[in-house]
Amino acid sequence: MYKQENKTTLVRIIISTVLATSLFINGCANTGPPLSQNELEKLEKEIETQATEIYINDMVRVWKVGFGILSILPEEALKKRAVIGALILDNAENIAKYYNLPTEEGCIVIGVIDNYIADLAGIRQGDIIKEIEGKGIKGSSHVTFEADKLSTIIVERNGTRLSFNVKPKEIPYVRISLKQTGRVNAYAKFTGIQFTSGMVRFVEDDDELAVIMGHELAHLTSKHLPKNISMAALCGTLGGLTGPFAPITTQALYAPYSRGNEREADYLGLIYAHNAGYDIEKGVKLWKRFALEIPKSRSKSFLRSHPASPERILRVKKVVELIKSGRNPLDDLILN
Repeated sequence: MYKQENKTTLVRIIISTVLATSLFINGCANTGPPLSQNELEKLEKEIETQATEIYINDMVRVWKVGFGILSILPEEALKKRAVIGALILDNAENIAKYYNLPTEEGCIVIGVIDNYIADLAGIRQGDIIKEIEGKGIKGSSHVTFEADKLSTIIVERNGTRLSFNVKPKEIPYVRISLKQTGRVNAYAKFTGIQFTSGMVRFVEDDDELAVIMGHELAHLTSKHLPKNISMAALCGTLGGLTGPFAPITTQALYAPYSRGNEREADYLGLIYAHNAGYDIEKGVKLWKRFALEIPKSRSKSFLRSHPASPERILRVKKVVELIKSGRNPLDDLILN
């Protein structure tokens, strides 16, 4: 019996070995010209560098538009923060490699607002912030300033430490970030505003980007997020009374409320973007592109949380008409 079991085990081992060898040989089959490992590694590094460059450029672009709109918001619109007009990220490996910097404590400036505090002081893209007011900086979360108080920043540039004096200014503030995904989206969160790289690719210029940015900031200034949570809970409670129909009932109750908030964010966002100096008439092209390239945005279903694209196009046109007529949209525009 034991001999039979040993023979069976041996046969299984032989079969497994033959199959593994066959798979290995087939996997190593010549499917074309041989690839040099050095060439492959070189190309991989080039692609990683280009990907980092795209991320940095997109992040700076989104941040600059957001900074411009934040700068014109009423002081009471959002919690304020002392800023110098510099976009500062942690000293991550990919960022450090891009700027040919050592990966160590500190954080890297990847963008500055033209003719603003950091730029006028001499701080540049690629600088590593080492100290602020004598305190070592381990990461971007440690970068804080006091408004209207002269602060000394120590940066490292090309292996040399430089000192700059800045006097931060307090403005309404939220964190603006970029998520690397092809999805076309942007959203307001309790932690700030997040754009996807897909949205940055989708908009054609900064004017269109500002229309989206203004919309998301308007969600925060209007306190839509906490209101949405309360209303969603109420709708969920009421919807639960309908038993098996609860999901669709809840959605049907909540959708009109959500669309109302989206209309308000469209409206206020356009005013914010206009006041920041952007051409909001570009919003017509933007929402038309949504309508043509993202068909579901045309839907007028009573279950949808957002207004349909044609309605949003008309809203842009109405706001533009009011502005061009010299009237104040805040006084003259009635939402419906």
